[in-house]
Amino acid sequence: MAVRPSFSVLRSAFADALRLSDEERRPLRHPLASFFCAFLILVVVSFGMLYLGDKLNASGMVLTRFMGAGQAAVTAQIGYPGKAREQVAVVLYDEQFLRAYESAWPISYQDHADWLLRLAGRPGMRPKAIFLDITFGQQREDPTLPALKEALCTLRDTLRIPVFLAALPDAGGKLAVRAGLGSCFTMVGADYTPDALDGYAWTYPLTRHLAASGWTAGPAPAGEPAYRSAAKAIAEDAGAIALGEESVPLALVWGEKAATGLPLAERDLGCVPGRSTPRNLTPGLFFQFADPPPPLCPYHRTLSMEQVGSLPDTALAAALQGRYVMVGANIPGHNDFAKSPVHGLVPGVHYHAMALDNLLSYGDRYKLNHEWNAEGIGTLIWPGLLTVLAVLSVHWFWAWLFGQLKDSERWKSFAARHAASPRLQAWTGETTRRGRSVLALLGALAWAARLTLQFVSAALLIAFLQTVSRAGMLPVVELIGMTLFAEAVDYLARLRWYVLGKEVPVSEAAHAQSTL
Repeated sequence: MAVRPSFSVLRSAFADALRLSDEERRPLRHPLASFFCAFLILVVVSFGMLYLGDKLNASGMVLTRFMGAGQAAVTAQIGYPGKAREQVAVVLYDEQFLRAYESAWPISYQDHADWLLRLAGRPGMRPKAIFLDITFGQQREDPTLPALKEALCTLRDTLRIPVFLAALPDAGGKLAVRAGLGSCFTMVGADYTPDALDGYAWTYPLTRHLAASGWTAGPAPAGEPAYRSAAKAIAEDAGAIALGEESVPLALVWGEKAATGLPLAERDLGCVPGRSTPRNLTPGLFFQFADPPPPLCPYHRTLSMEQVGSLPDTALAAALQGRYVMVGANIPGHNDFAKSPVHGLVPGVHYHAMALDNLLSYGDRYKLNHEWNAEGIGTLIWPGLLTVLAVLSVHWFWAWLFGQLKDSERWKSFAARHAASPRLQAWTGETTRRGRSVLALLGALAWAARLTLQFVSAALLIAFLQTVSRAGMLPVVELIGMTLFAEAVDYLARLRWYVLGKEVPVSEAAHAQSTL
């Protein structure tokens, strides 16, 4: 018996792979080889669409970022460790504070001094460190400036609490604040650059330097001005975490389930501490016509500065003692916000709090914001291939399941009753408009069910890979977005028509053979 050449086997396996989405596909002659061919086809199609989408029209990548926001919620819920959440607290100057104390923004330097000492000046409620996400860069007439200078020195020198002050770079590239504040603090960068495609905060540069092209993320070559970000400085100086030299920016992983235990600030009333796993795993497309859900509560314990003045010391101690306290502002007209893929628009200080949480959780193994380029492909290729494999496996399983159903005796019995029943023919036959409408609806439901199952399998796998891989998963999500898009438009049917031409359906071929 002659052995078929290996090229012939591959050719038949390739043809069978193209027929995977054909409802009347022929029996597979080489199942493993066909699956391997289908996998290679889907990988090539996915990477090809990702490359062309980026090169031809970068704004088209927003389609994949729509899935990215959904994936961020899944990863936040099941793929991010919550061990550092209780180490960070956020305190906000907000409308609740201004109304309670009949004040206006900006408040005086004396008020800043008083509230900082209220945060940390009493035994049993002293933070591990304080970050003030308010820049004091502009000169303004206020005779109480020495009071703030004295308070900052009291915190650092007397209470032994490190103070980190947000600052902006001057014309020479060095961080600077207004004259007269002294030096009892560490100046840190507090930059936030929204993503160019969707505006979300996906990355967090740990260091920035002034290059010829402008401010750039990453360590500076010798002689160039540079500064550390707030999260990096706090983690290294107050947390004693050796982060090493930054190679690429931090890929920011957002948490979801909120800290509890204290009354909510007024701005957070009505929020929910988290959402259910089935809700996060359901593709966002299904919620486009539903009422928006209530907002999520902040991931970290968040107080209004008014609560710092009204809560008893025991409650404040529970919220602040031994924690990294991040002080920011949420004032109308004070445009300091960040857009979280999980929480939506949040005060900018939460951006730095989440980055610090990442560093406290992962240490020097924080997630890296690699891209699909020569530097990052070695890290991203295996998560990408595994997730494409998961999507294809669901498609293969779905096709096998429907094949088993059609071959079952119960289906054959139903088909016989259907052919003999005028009522069933009227409702599901192709000869009537009503029947075609029902068949189209059933087909759409089956299509949506398959895509949902593929999305869920990919989302769960990506969330798992985020726990074991150091690479940020956003590029993998972009790749899988293209994979699911290819699946949605039935790319195999189009390739099958192009490569194999129009084939005679199996049922028609069998009928023609039987009449000979």
